[in-house]
Amino acid sequence: MTDNAGDKAVQKSASMLEKLNLNERSWKFYAAASIPPALVAGLALWYYSSRSSESTKKDDKKKRPRKGKKAKKSKSADDSAEEKSAAASAAASTASLDANLEAPESMTDAQIDALNQEAQAELAQSLKSRGNKFFQAKRYEKAIELYTQALRFAKDPVFYSNRAACYAASSDHEKVIQDCTSALELESRYVKALIRRAQAFESTEKFRDSLYDFTTACILEDFGNNLAATSAERVLKKLAEAEAHERVEKRSPRLPSKSFISGYLNSFRNSGEEAVATDGENLSEADALFNEALSFTALQEYSQAIDSVEKAVAAVEKTDGSDVQRVADIYSLRGMFNFLKSNLDQALEDLNKALVVEPSHVRSYLRKANLFTEKKDLEEVSSLLDQAHKADSENAETFFQQGQVHFLKQEFEAASNDYKRAAELDPDFVYPRIQLGVVQFKVGKIEEAMATFDEAMKKFPTRSDLYNYYGEVLAEQGGYDSAIGAFEKAIELDNTNPLPYVNQAISLFQTSGQPDRALTLIREALKVDPECELAVAALSQIYLQMGMFEESLAMLRRAVDLAKSEEEMISAITFRETTAAQFRFMKEHPELLSKMMGGGM
Repeated sequence: MTDNAGDKAVQKSASMLEKLNLNERSWKFYAAASIPPALVAGLALWYYSSRSSESTKKDDKKKRPRKGKKAKKSKSADDSAEEKSAAASAAASTASLDANLEAPESMTDAQIDALNQEAQAELAQSLKSRGNKFFQAKRYEKAIELYTQALRFAKDPVFYSNRAACYAASSDHEKVIQDCTSALELESRYVKALIRRAQAFESTEKFRDSLYDFTTACILEDFGNNLAATSAERVLKKLAEAEAHERVEKRSPRLPSKSFISGYLNSFRNSGEEAVATDGENLSEADALFNEALSFTALQEYSQAIDSVEKAVAAVEKTDGSDVQRVADIYSLRGMFNFLKSNLDQALEDLNKALVVEPSHVRSYLRKANLFTEKKDLEEVSSLLDQAHKADSENAETFFQQGQVHFLKQEFEAASNDYKRAAELDPDFVYPRIQLGVVQFKVGKIEEAMATFDEAMKKFPTRSDLYNYYGEVLAEQGGYDSAIGAFEKAIELDNTNPLPYVNQAISLFQTSGQPDRALTLIREALKVDPECELAVAALSQIYLQMGMFEESLAMLRRAVDLAKSEEEMISAITFRETTAAQFRFMKEHPELLSKMMGGGM
């Protein structure tokens, strides 16, 4: 459970739902998700086997080890031999070029063209070897000059890559990109050039291009290249955080999905007590509007509820409020809706006003505690819960919310005690029983958890949400058939709740591989609530597993739009970008997949 107190925690309590939580996934998980593991392994195997069949001369040019001073001396001797060989070959081709053999960089294009291919290659290697020595001496301009001359003799990807290394050392990132691109045009699976270009893209904040190159390097080497893997994680984090921050800064406050709001509201016994006219007097305008807001909230007409409570606040503020019964409730209700819209500053202002009017207003303390849970200020949350206890030491909602905080901190025994106390104080409050069953399951008390749910279902036989959470616990235990039955019962009791549709779809897809039935169920969930975050996330994953990348990406883009917090948005962007990078790889390197599969690997 990693979200707010209240039913944000309840909604994500069972770890079956945590399978859709992206926050704790590593980059490697995202990258591997869009290509089946066997396919990735086979791709890498095919790549290495095909590379080994190429000429050993080319491999040696790219992978020659350096082993200290002795190796360097040997290498220098080899280079001298190469240059002498090049001179002899060139002389055999044309005697008129003898004067230029000691300085091939001074040869004209016509003179180079007059050489045979072997002579050109030998001279190119000589120039490259000399460039390497200047590179090692950090004389990058001279090394660049020699690599440039080598390219006049042979368009070798290694020469481009080596020159790019010089530009990288000089922080000329655009030229690094140009040279690595040229190298990759000659050899698309040249990992060293991919990594160099990725680093240059990162330095110029072209994070999406950088991620793609690092991802490609990882796939080509079966995720065995630690530099590429750790760099991909770093770039992915930069990309996701930058986009999420910009989006959050620019977007206007908005409500999350109806199912999310309903789940949050269910963590309280109600949203407030209606104002009641006394002694035959009419209700004040503000109280009447507050009652109207409560009615709209009960009908899940949340936009209308917000409109009514805004009018109620305006009615309070145009008078001294002396004739209004529910001033604190009015501010508190508006604060709750502002909190749900992630308008935290305005929410805090409203809740503080409620507590000024009525310092013992317990629900305002609890809503304020939810807000500071969102801010991850658990010390302030504990202080607010203490104040709520002082205002009313026998309030079931306070014990329930306190249990949620203990759960969040993985203090399961304390959470269990709080849930039990909440259920004792209010036997008709179903959520403490649900969470008690979940926490018992978390600590391995399976029989107790099942007994808790059994008792709750006898007491609340018509609660759809109870059967939904029970199904999640069963699924986590591997009892998928029973879980599917519980989800079906939940849908039967309330076909307007999208969550059991989604959970049943996940169970069916995981156990029976019935994608058509799973897709039908999730589409039903989206008919019920088009903005159901869980349904969108599940649909994107099912499409991904089916190889429907474009459809999956469309859902992942939707998930980013629906994310409530910056943290959730970072997770959604992370999955979207990794999937997009893998999809691009499959489109740009179809020969790897087709050859691998065609070869029976």
